[in-house]
Amino acid sequence: MFKIIYTIPLFFEKGDIKVEINPVLIEDKDKMYLVDAGYPGFLQDIEKFFAQKGLNMSALTGVIITHQDHDHMGASAELEKKYPAVTIYSSEKELPYVLGKEKSLRLCQAEEQQFEQAFIDTLKEVPHPVDAVAITPDSFSGTAIEIIETPGHTPGHISVYIGSEKTLISGDLLVVKDGKLCIANEIFALDKPTIIESIKKLLDYNIDTIICYHGGIYKSANIKNELQEIIKKGYIKL
Repeated sequence: MFKIIYTIPLFFEKGDIKVEINPVLIEDKDKMYLVDAGYPGFLQDIEKFFAQKGLNMSALTGVIITHQDHDHMGASAELEKKYPAVTIYSSEKELPYVLGKEKSLRLCQAEEQQFEQAFIDTLKEVPHPVDAVAITPDSFSGTAIEIIETPGHTPGHISVYIGSEKTLISGDLLVVKDGKLCIANEIFALDKPTIIESIKKLLDYNIDTIICYHGGIYKSANIKNELQEIIKKGYIKL
C-alpha cells in the first residue's frame, strides 16, 4: 500500500505567462513513481523537491507520462540522461509522440490554428527521451496504481488512480479554476465529446481527492455529484 503521495508545485514564467503545474510523486517502501515530468529544463526543480523531502532521486523507479504535451513530458529526456535506471512509461497511443517518432499533435494543432509563433517554436524544440515503454496491464502489478484510459485531450491521455487513497491524478482531463473543479481548457481539447465520455468513466471510482496538473489538489465529499454536474454542463471557457 502506498504511504505517501506528494504534489510537486512548480512554476513556469515567461514574459506575461505564469503557469503553475503539479507533477505528483507516489512513494511506497521500495518504489517511487513520478507522474509527469514538467517542462523542459525542470529537472533541477524536481531534484530540489526531492532534496527538501529527504528523498533520493536515484531511487526513482519510473516516470508515468499522462500524455504528450511538452509541459508533461518535457523534462523526461533530461531525467533519462541523468538517471538511466528510471523507466519512462506512457500509453501505447502516446508513445510515438513522447519518443518524437511522430509529430506532436499539439504542434499540428498549433500550426493549423495559427497559435502564437513563440508557442509553435517552443513545441518544435521539445527534447524527447531515447527510450520509453508502453504501459501494459502488468506494468504496475503489485502496486496500488491503476491506469485509467481518459482520452480526448489527446488520443492516449491517461489518468492515474490510487484506490487505497481514493485519489485520482487527472493529468489534463480536469483542472481546478477559482476553487472549482471543471473540464480542462477546451482550446487544447483535440476531441471534446471523448473527454466527456472519459469523465463519465470516473463515476465508477471511489474518489475523494483529485490532483489536477493545473490547479493542484481538490478535495470533496461530493466529487461524484460534482462530476455529474460537469458532465451535464459541458465546457466552461477558462
